Amino acid sequence: MRELTIEKFFIPISKEDILFFENKFSVLLPEYLQAFFLKYNGARTKERRFHHEVDYIVNSFLPLLENRNASVELILPAVRDDDEGIGRNDLIPFATDPGGRPFYVAIGGDDEGVVYYDLIGMAFHEPLRKIAISFEEFINDLH
Repeated sequence: MRELTIEKFFIPISKEDILFFENKFSVLLPEYLQAFFLKYNGARTKERRFHHEVDYIVNSFLPLLENRNASVELILPAVRDDDEGIGRNDLIPFATDPGGRPFYVAIGGDDEGVVYYDLIGMAFHEPLRKIAISFEEFINDLH
């Protein structure tokens, strides 16, 4: 996976923080996602535009644990909720667009590694749009 140019760092995390998160949410983050959070936790990068039929803009990558900003820990319960969110336990939000709409990576099942964009409230027939076949493709194609 290519390295991104960090413009702003938020809060660094440790392996212990990842274990805390995994235990709290009964989830095992794949190694590529653990490495990503260890390096880019809450960062804003120079590379922000991903193109798949249309342009998607990454405002910033989410920090794993709660702090004063939006975080994976804060958003994940809503994602898992059938009424409020998407109702999938295998999606991890990892970034947001300028309007706060999340990008997700699937961490289990037949779509392991697939990146989705959140369409809730924008499209009645589909809550998610598949925009990259893998997390690595998404990161590598950011410009």
